[in-house]
Amino acid sequence: MSKKTKKLDKKPYDELTDDQKIQKNWNKSLGLYNRGEWSVTILRCATCLELAVNLAIREELAGERKLPLVFVDKLLRNANGIHNKYNNIYLPIMDEYIEVGSLKKLWSDHISKVNEERNSVAHRGEFRGQKKATEVMQHTEKSLLEILDLHSSKAKLKKFGT
Repeated sequence: MSKKTKKLDKKPYDELTDDQKIQKNWNKSLGLYNRGEWSVTILRCATCLELAVNLAIREELAGERKLPLVFVDKLLRNANGIHNKYNNIYLPIMDEYIEVGSLKKLWSDHISKVNEERNSVAHRGEFRGQKKATEVMQHTEKSLLEILDLHSSKAKLKKFGT
């Protein structure tokens, strides 16, 4: 275990930055996948994506537009779930940027698929196997890299390799 990973483990979760939370949850996703805990891997991947969208929204609203962080955090809490955050807050914010087209495609090609699998596991109690978990890990990694790159994240994600 690296010193950086140990440092994240010692710091209370609530005190971690968005970048650190994403990195920690991605590492957990990789570990769950490697242990064959397919359904839980899917849940953790969805958490990673929601955290990345939170980071992006905070950066755009609090960082760029200088809205109060308390307001932005309340907005994020009230926009329950990645579907609402991504489609009802993030995409409208990003509408003025040229990347909006690729972000819409990212939703339809990747993030919505992770969200559908997450909902099947979390809300219907379904179980998933390795094939679905692998697909979700691939969709998640692609989405995380695109969102984090667009928003200059400092998260260091280990590569998913099957």
